[in-house]
Amino acid sequence: MVESLKEAVPVTLLVLVVMSVVEVFNVSSLGRHFLKLNGKPLLQILLACLLGAIPGCAGGFVVVSLFLQNMIVFPALVAGLVSTFGDEAIFLYTQSPKSGLITSASLFVVGVLAGIISFVLRRNTLLKSAETPVTHCHNHKAIPSDIALGKKILFFLREHVWNHIVKEHSLKIFLYIFITLFVIGVANEFVDLNAILSQNTIARWIVLFVAVIIGFLPVSGPHLVFVVLFLQGSLPFGILLANSISQNGHSGMQLLAASPKQFFRVKTISALIGLAVGALCVVVL
Repeated sequence: MVESLKEAVPVTLLVLVVMSVVEVFNVSSLGRHFLKLNGKPLLQILLACLLGAIPGCAGGFVVVSLFLQNMIVFPALVAGLVSTFGDEAIFLYTQSPKSGLITSASLFVVGVLAGIISFVLRRNTLLKSAETPVTHCHNHKAIPSDIALGKKILFFLREHVWNHIVKEHSLKIFLYIFITLFVIGVANEFVDLNAILSQNTIARWIVLFVAVIIGFLPVSGPHLVFVVLFLQGSLPFGILLANSISQNGHSGMQLLAASPKQFFRVKTISALIGLAVGALCVVVL
C-alpha cells in the first residue's frame, strides 16, 4: 500500500498539470471554428477526430455538444467519440509519451475510418439530434475579454484550475490511480498476469470481451486498469486499443443524459469496432 501511495501522488500531480495545459486549449477554442463546417460532413469527421485526440475528456465534450446543437452530423459524432479515451489518455501520456502517441494515432485513424463508413452508410439520411442542446457538466466560464492580462491569468487559475481541476477532479483522479495500482499490485503477488495473458489465448479473448464491455461505462477511471496492465507489460496493445475505442470518458455521460437512444447507438457502434479491431490484433499479434 505504501508503494502504491508513493507512486500515486506524483502521478496524480503530473496528470493535474497536463489537465491544466489541456484546459487552456479547451477554453481558448470551445469549438467556435465548427460554425463554418455546416454541410461539410467529411471535414466535420476529421476535426471531430482531432478534438477526440486531445488527452482527457475536453475534446469529447466539445464533440457531443456540437452534435446536440446540430452543428455536426452523426458520423462525425461516432468518429470523435471513437477517437476519445478519456482521462486515461493523460495518465498514459504522463507514463509513456510514446505509447500515448501510438494509441492516439491509432484511435485517430480508426475514428476517421469509422466516421467515413458511417457517412457512406447513412449519406441519404444524415442524422441530426432532435434533443434540446445541453451544456456539459464541466461548466467552463468564458474569460472576460475586457480585463488586463494579469487578471485573465488569475481568473483562469481560479475558475478553471482551482474550481474545476483541483476541486472537481484531483481527489477522484488520485483515488482511481491509487486503488488501481494497489489492486494490481496485490493481484501480481498471487497471479502472474503476464504469463497468463501471453500463454493463454482463451484468457486474452476473455479479457478482450471484458475490456469492450467495461468500455460501455460513461466515465473515466475503471478503464485505467487496462492502461496500467499494458504499461506493466501484462496486457497486449490490441486489448488496450479495443477498450480505448469502446470507451469515451465522461463525455459519454453527457450524451446519455441528453439522448439515451443516441448514447446506446454510438456505444454499440464503438463496442463493435473495438471488438473487431481487438480481435484482429489478438489473431495477428
